[in-house]
Amino acid sequence: MKVACAFLCTLLLTGSGIAIVVSPPTIVKSFSTASVGLNSSVTLTFTISNPNAATDLTGISFNDNIPAGLIIANPDSMTGSCDPGVITPSVSNINLVGATILAGSSCTFSIDVLAVAVGTQVNTTDAVTSNEGGTGGTATASVAVITPDLTITKTHIGNFVRPQTGATYTITVSNTGSVDTTSLITMNDNLPAGLTATALTGVNWNCTLSPLQCARGDVLVAGTSFEPITLTVNVAPNAASSVTNTATVSGGTETNTANNSASDVTQIDAVLLMSAQTANLSVAAGSSTGTTLNVNYNGSLGAVTFACSGLPAASSCTFNPTSVTAAGATPVVLTISTTARSAAIPQPNAVPPQFTVLLGLLGLTALALTLARSKTSIGKVRLATASAALVLLLMAGCGGSKTPTPGSKGLGTPAGASAITVTASSAGGATAASLINLTVQ
Repeated sequence: MKVACAFLCTLLLTGSGIAIVVSPPTIVKSFSTASVGLNSSVTLTFTISNPNAATDLTGISFNDNIPAGLIIANPDSMTGSCDPGVITPSVSNINLVGATILAGSSCTFSIDVLAVAVGTQVNTTDAVTSNEGGTGGTATASVAVITPDLTITKTHIGNFVRPQTGATYTITVSNTGSVDTTSLITMNDNLPAGLTATALTGVNWNCTLSPLQCARGDVLVAGTSFEPITLTVNVAPNAASSVTNTATVSGGTETNTANNSASDVTQIDAVLLMSAQTANLSVAAGSSTGTTLNVNYNGSLGAVTFACSGLPAASSCTFNPTSVTAAGATPVVLTISTTARSAAIPQPNAVPPQFTVLLGLLGLTALALTLARSKTSIGKVRLATASAALVLLLMAGCGGSKTPTPGSKGLGTPAGASAITVTASSAGGATAASLINLTVQ
């Protein structure tokens, strides 16, 4: 019924009979794909048809202004024609002039356009026209210009220890988008304090240690990943117990940068741990005291030996066992030995006071006899010399004594409190320390 009505509506009655009204040409257009990557090409196809069953259309023309996110590609790779019409493309426009389409026929041509801006690009032509059928309709098509979507992951296995050489991270760059990458991709790593990079490698990656970076320019196909990157680091003896290592990726002509970084929180354990079961010790001078040190070692850095610092005078420390090599927990007995203090104060030069007085009297007697006999200048010289010797003797005997100092020979370990630091050190550089508070009575 609708077809019959449409046909009848195209008929006009005139005085000389029935005249047929000629319909205008129709135009449709389409993109070869629903989406295209930024800076990639997509094919745009136009089809112009003559809907008239008995009338040819001539002078068919139309104009199409390409949207801002697309341009005519160079080369444009145009195919097809609408003879004898002339198709003229420019950077942002394409038009057809003077085409002829026989009754009931159509013509088709295609041209490549380049996506230069992200987003949905809607392309609508101007109306198509002809000499016989007048002005027809327009044609609209759209294409989504999209970019790759780079993501990055960073992982490690197990906990690191301090110090450690050769700890590794694995870094993987992927394209989770629906189009391939079209430009250089760069990975940068930002190491935290306490970690030092010693190697950075990956198949087909170009990597440097300064800056800590890898790059490659080949295509990362949509939905795939590049070969992983291995980052090797050394862990410092003073590294924190937890560090965060962050890597970022960029390039590839992507626009979504919200998922371009990956952070890997890394726990760092000590190779060597030590704690005292009793941290406060008290001892009488001349006796010994001690405690047990809980030593926990993973056994990877050679023998562990022990030492004390901050001991009071005339004291010493010993350890049993003297060293540890086995992995795991080992109890080590610390013994601190002190020296008894003497009750009597030693006399200067080991000469008792009564002998000092006796020597002084003998000296005075000798001086008096010499004075009585000396009447010459030589005698006077001898007198002066004897006097000086007597003065020195008296000074040594009467005024030469000193106050004994703590810790001097014979005095033993002084009373008081001391903070003693016990240090454990492995051959490979691991250290641990424990503080002991010692009170000597």
